Amino acid sequence: MRAAFMSVRVRLAPSPTGPLHVGTARTALFNFLFARQHDGQLLLRIEDTDRERSRPEYEQEIFDGLRWLGVSWDEGPEVGGPHGPYRQSERGSLYRAAVDRLLREGKAYEDQGAILLRVHEQEIVVSDLVRGEVRFPGTEQRDFIIARTADDPLFHLAVVVDDAEMGVTHVIRGEDHLSNTPRHILLQRALGVPTPQYAHLPLLLDAERRKLSKRTAETGLLAYREEGYLPEVVVNFLALLGWNPKTQTEVFTIEDLVEHFDIAGVQKGGAVFARAKLDWLQRVHLRTLQLPTLAQRVAPYLERASIRMHPALLERALNIWRERGGVLAEVPEAVAFYAAPPDLVATAIPWRGTTSEQAREALAFASGVFERFSDEVFRNREDLQRQLLAAVSAAKRDRGTVLWPVRYALSGKRESPGPADIAWVLGKEETVRRLRHARTLLA
Repeated sequence: MRAAFMSVRVRLAPSPTGPLHVGTARTALFNFLFARQHDGQLLLRIEDTDRERSRPEYEQEIFDGLRWLGVSWDEGPEVGGPHGPYRQSERGSLYRAAVDRLLREGKAYEDQGAILLRVHEQEIVVSDLVRGEVRFPGTEQRDFIIARTADDPLFHLAVVVDDAEMGVTHVIRGEDHLSNTPRHILLQRALGVPTPQYAHLPLLLDAERRKLSKRTAETGLLAYREEGYLPEVVVNFLALLGWNPKTQTEVFTIEDLVEHFDIAGVQKGGAVFARAKLDWLQRVHLRTLQLPTLAQRVAPYLERASIRMHPALLERALNIWRERGGVLAEVPEAVAFYAAPPDLVATAIPWRGTTSEQAREALAFASGVFERFSDEVFRNREDLQRQLLAAVSAAKRDRGTVLWPVRYALSGKRESPGPADIAWVLGKEETVRRLRHARTLLA
């Protein structure tokens, strides 16, 4: 049973210093789900105080990536109303006021221009929704820098001031920030502001259980969009990185996740980023899409490849393609031969060990079979497959000798769907036309 929280306010605080990382996207998703479950708010805060590395294009990538996933925020950049935009570069006066106060109250001091928080040895206990109580011995606590100068705050001070000023109740972030939490609690006590409830998510790991890096996987979220993974697939995959649904079900929509996600089900150990699992989810979700919807999704990829297809032809082609699954970027190559007759190589038409004359005769036989089939047979994919094989058997012909030349004549590919499937997509007239053309190459 999920715990109930009052007036939940969570935040996502990415830095626009590089492409949106899949780990940040996973953190964004978990914050979004938690907020929606508790009728709370998700705040987006751009932590752009690193002026040398922050770039507007990376900030835009944050917006684009979150929108692609369906993760919406309630306050922050690009949200109207009295709140936001939240960019740390625009909040310097708040940090300066906090520094001045800590100096004035003797809780901080200056040393060679830097501002340090004065720390008295004390054990810090972090109450974590994922990890339980995490204790940091008092012997580990030392005075630490909170600002390079009075006007140049470090991460620790800015985060604490912002969380307090924005009324953040829960901080859901990566495990790599757990070691920062004692300093944040010390600053909260010095400033007299509430300590939010923490939840530190497990790190993302590669197959060797090392921290996920660009050497072993693509870590930029939008690279998966460009490859053609469905956004609902990526959401489903990210949700399972560290969260155990405690059920046999692994396929979720974002609406399902809002209903079923439980922060208490997040594991402590690292989460393995398994590309095979992502590909499996892609195949599963592809089969649930309505064909007109799938056609809309692949349209941009076809346009870039200058491929134009009649909607009905495209939908039949996609119905065949999605059974094997794959990413949408593969679709143009997979369906191009439906859109336009392929260039055939005459020597590739015969089945291995057969002659050109035997292949020519097999194509003539197949043309006659397809011509005799009614339009009703061509409308039913399973019936077309069954009757084609029955005709080959009835004629006491070897399947490979007939079906290979037909497959190649229709697709121009050595690897393709079966000949009956291709014929079902192309229709009777185009199927027969391509078989006759292939015969002329063998004359």
